Amino acid sequence: MDCISRIVVFGFALMAAPVVDASGSYLCPDGTYVSRGPCRLCPDGSYVSASSACVLAPDGSYHPKGARPPQLTPEGDYVSGRGKTTLCPDGSYVSGSRCILTPDGTYVGSED
Repeated sequence: MDCISRIVVFGFALMAAPVVDASGSYLCPDGTYVSRGPCRLCPDGSYVSASSACVLAPDGSYHPKGARPPQLTPEGDYVSGRGKTTLCPDGSYVSGSRCILTPDGTYVGSED
């Protein structure tokens, strides 16, 4: 295999690999972040964390399927129902006991 072929093969391998940042969040193809990979594509084009299915919330947003349905936050948004609802420093809410800041300035929740 010549040098160019090796570079092309390596490039495709990198594109297929999940992108994980220092906080442990995963970058999805649309530029959003989820707390756990792989990213799952929902019918509206949004992505959710590793999940067997997307669940539709009453406001039309999609969330990862969990043991509990999406929870309504005091802001009127929904978050996935896997854990407790936590207020993050920017005023947004996440599901989980901890807010993780992603490179795009948004937060994802974590149970660790």
